[in-house]
Order: sequence, then structure tokens, then C-alpha cells
Amino acid sequence: MQNTIEKPRTSSMTIKLDEIRRDRLKFLAVAKKRTPHYLMKEALDFYLESEEAEQKAIQEAVASLEHFERTGLHVRLDEVKQWAKELKNNRNAQLPPCHT
Repeated sequence: MQNTIEKPRTSSMTIKLDEIRRDRLKFLAVAKKRTPHYLMKEALDFYLESEEAEQKAIQEAVASLEHFERTGLHVRLDEVKQWAKELKNNRNAQLPPCHT
């Protein structure tokens, strides 16, 4: 029995670039010894990761606000600032307790 890893399916997608962008891409591809295709995939991955991280942060902020509205539990800004200062010297510094 052979152990094989299945590659994700791929499909083509067209992107239209003006001459200036195309030339910039070609220049960078030559300079980095990569293909324009490789650079475009890298750029797309970078963009997707950034946007996904932003969406996750937004969802977490909304969930946090909803939790606060339900429970009233919170930590004051001065408490968070003090905790952040402690983190510089002690990575295991405990979060301040929540209160209402």
C-alpha cells in the first residue's frame, strides 16, 4: 500500500494587468529569481492571510462586546496597562481579574 499525499485541485484564473504592473512584476521576478506566477501567488497568500486575520479580530471584538453586554464583566484600562508592563519582565504574569 503506497502512502500518497493528494495535492489540492487547482484551476486557472485570469488577472488583467496594465503594462506598468506587468513590468514591475517581471522586474521583481527576475531580481528574486522567481516566476511572475510564483510572486502573484505569494502576494495573494499574503493578502488573504492579512484579511482573514482582520476578519477574525473583528469577530473576536464583536463577541467580546456581546459578552460584556450580557455579563457586565470587564477589566479597566489602567489594569490592562499594568498587566502589559508586568508582561515585559514576566511572560507568565496573570491577567487582572474581571469585575462588574
